[in-house]
Amino acid sequence: MRGTILGVHDGRGVLLGEGERRFEFPLTEWRSAGTPYAGQVVDYVEENGQARAVFAVPGFAGASFGAPQSGSRVLGIIGVICLVVSFLIPVVPTIAAFVLGVIAAGQAQQERDDTALLLARISWIGAVVMLGLGLLVVLSIVAFVGTMGFAGLWHGWNWDF
Repeated sequence: MRGTILGVHDGRGVLLGEGERRFEFPLTEWRSAGTPYAGQVVDYVEENGQARAVFAVPGFAGASFGAPQSGSRVLGIIGVICLVVSFLIPVVPTIAAFVLGVIAAGQAQQERDDTALLLARISWIGAVVMLGLGLLVVLSIVAFVGTMGFAGLWHGWNWDF
């Protein structure tokens, strides 16, 4: 049967099923990843006036506006935002993107959230690339300045301005 979750509280969920009938179910009957939330479309089996074996319907999981985001997805989004900001402010946002990406990747693997895992990987891998490019730029500047100074010493240039 198909229904919509009305709410979840005190270890129990309430859903509105076919024929506008309300059914309660213990959260131990939740069979999908994540936690159920109000407005989520589900499939269930009616047994003695209660819903059993409650599953989220694929394709409807994130379809309702205002559905809560998983913690790993939020961290991944913030990490990607930090990565974008790191193009303007080089060091601190890049480090934040790396840390948030690593934390979000671990959580996303536990939650089995592929979108959050993708965002987390973009965040931490992008941060490693940005830090590597930054290091190359700094080393190039040091090498250029060092080479100019060495050339000046070699040719006996007068550096007194």
